[in-house]
Amino acid sequence: MLICIYNYCIIIKQTVYNDCCLQKRRGRLKNKRKGYCLDRVNELIKRVRLLRPIDDAMFKKLAESKAVCQEILRVILDDKKLIVEEVISEDSIANIFGRAVRLDALCTLGNGALCNIEIQKENVNDDVRRVRYNASSIVSRFSENGQKFSEIPDVIVVYISEYDVFRLGRTIYHIDSVIRETNTTVDDGLSRVFVNTQYADTDNTDVGKLMKCFLQKEIDNDKFPELSDRLSYFKNDGKGVDSMCDIIKDYAKEYAKEYAEERAAEMLVNNIETLAKKIGTVEEACDMLNITEQQYENAKALLELSLIHISEPTRPRLI
Repeated sequence: MLICIYNYCIIIKQTVYNDCCLQKRRGRLKNKRKGYCLDRVNELIKRVRLLRPIDDAMFKKLAESKAVCQEILRVILDDKKLIVEEVISEDSIANIFGRAVRLDALCTLGNGALCNIEIQKENVNDDVRRVRYNASSIVSRFSENGQKFSEIPDVIVVYISEYDVFRLGRTIYHIDSVIRETNTTVDDGLSRVFVNTQYADTDNTDVGKLMKCFLQKEIDNDKFPELSDRLSYFKNDGKGVDSMCDIIKDYAKEYAKEYAEERAAEMLVNNIETLAKKIGTVEEACDMLNITEQQYENAKALLELSLIHISEPTRPRLI
């Protein structure tokens, strides 16, 4: 009887000891997770501190404000009475052929014109044709069947880049349609304005000063109060910082998804083309790997798009 009681006490003691160890491990794991989450939050906050208006993630949030867009456009378009009635931030337009166009900020102006503000950092694309394509997509989206051409809304594209698109040493360029023989400007309802930050340090015009603000992590400029206050909100206010952290996480997820899709497409194309070299044709390789030729062509198209349009707004760029 005594032996049974003794053994029972041993079992109870061991059980209590195991429970204590388990609780300690759980506590350490919980603290470790807390530390990991805190590190993640601190890293996100650091990224937010580094963002400038020229960076996609920050401009997306800045452009949600009609007042900020209005302040920017009044300077660039040299119209102190310009009114922004509505802003659609980072709108996506799909045309009839299925290719989507991502617009950073599409503004409806007081006179009914549509103004698209685009931000571009990487000089790896045909900027002029990109502006033309996006402008035509906007016209298609906001035009109705049977509408008279005279009723099609005017479109303005303001293209802000970190580099001088034309390499002619100017901060701002206005592109017009001109009759070559008479040098007469034609009003076809499309206005294109290219602005860059490349000469911001030496350009003392209002546009140059605005572009200098686009490169700054903190702005305290009485000339641009809306931009200054809005940037400060996302850098220093708790709610503003939280919303920026969410945007960065969304961009990271989007980038990871695109990267995974491109890697899968690259593997598929490489496998098919490698096998085709050994057995004869791509068609035979597809049959052997149980892959349709359409899947192969789609994968190739995805890879080509990622190489040619690597600077499109659909590819996230945080800083």
